[in-house]
Amino acid sequence: MVHAAPTQSRLRANVARIQALSFTWMFMLVMPVIVPYLGSHDLGMDRVFQLQAIFAITIVLLEVPSGYISDLLGRRKCLILAGLLHGLAATTLYWASSFTGFVVFELLAAVGVCFYSGTDVALLYDSLEALGDGGGKRRLLGRRLMWMQSGETAAALITAGLLGASLGNFGLEQVVYLNAVAGWIPFLVTLTLVDVPRPTMDQRTHLHNARMIWNGVFCESPLLRLVMINLITYGLGTLIAVWAFQDYWRSLEVNLAHFGLLWAGYNLTVALVARIAHRVEGRFGFRSVVACVGVLPVLGFGGMALCSYAFDSSGGASIWVVMGVGLGVLFQIGRGLTQVVIKDALNTRVPAEWRATANSISSLGVRLSFFFLGPLLGWMIEWHGYPIALGAYSGLFALLLLTFNRRLRKQVGRA
Repeated sequence: MVHAAPTQSRLRANVARIQALSFTWMFMLVMPVIVPYLGSHDLGMDRVFQLQAIFAITIVLLEVPSGYISDLLGRRKCLILAGLLHGLAATTLYWASSFTGFVVFELLAAVGVCFYSGTDVALLYDSLEALGDGGGKRRLLGRRLMWMQSGETAAALITAGLLGASLGNFGLEQVVYLNAVAGWIPFLVTLTLVDVPRPTMDQRTHLHNARMIWNGVFCESPLLRLVMINLITYGLGTLIAVWAFQDYWRSLEVNLAHFGLLWAGYNLTVALVARIAHRVEGRFGFRSVVACVGVLPVLGFGGMALCSYAFDSSGGASIWVVMGVGLGVLFQIGRGLTQVVIKDALNTRVPAEWRATANSISSLGVRLSFFFLGPLLGWMIEWHGYPIALGAYSGLFALLLLTFNRRLRKQVGRA
């Protein structure tokens, strides 16, 4: 089945609106202070990571089915549903006051992310292919990530201003209220999108389709399999780091009013790296970028662990605060490179019929891994502190990333 073709002008507008959706989806005022906000409701880091494990397992259950639905029924419908759930989640967060309420928020947000994740990339690639602009995919994938991080950066700067003027729980409540209002903007953007004509899979043979996709991703191409594994492994490292950042800053006695500025700086780093990632790959090559991606999380976790230990040992010397916060930027550099270079390597190697499903598989792998390793890190932080917790994870990612990373570089060398 092939959908009716939209006009060229509407296809071009589609590309611009997907970028606008990227910006508004990540325009979450609460993100720079979400951990302190949960803490203001008596949730420790063990509870924070339990909530994220619930978020992760929901995505595990629904990520691939949602991508498959997108491939079968259309990108626009799935993105509209995602926008609706995104708004409901933001509103629920404002009204939640107990662990159960926050669980409902996580469930709504997770289902929304499932229908959004991968579908926006698939629609972007579909639109570019319909416009005959296949060569611009990597550049616009980088621009998409730049707009996502710019949205989060702008939100963080606004949050910094709000908290700078009004500290304490009242300031946090104000931020969450405004976040509930802004959370509905992506839904409005999704209503302006159009689907793109493309071949679709046979809806009567779901088991056959599942086998075809599994074989296509993991069995038929060793290079594609390693691309997927590296994408999952690095995504896991970044996700774990992101949820540790805010409490790590607290442990270094960073003022809450500065969280928004730090969050903005971190996300601006991702945006800038994503914007030039295709040029970096063009100059240094895919293998060099992959090597860089493999080293950065190991240095990030290990360096932050050493700075935390030195901070405690020195009685709170500010040099270790600066270094600890600075080393967190390494994850953001790697994130910008990965989400453009390695994600493009995946999307250019899978057919349009199941591109959204392939993207969903990578997200599922990240969330399933986080379901097991996220709460473990929360428990280690709560009972053993950051030096031991982050030091252990530095060793884990040295084993995982450098192993798969080396194999991917070898496979690219043979290709």
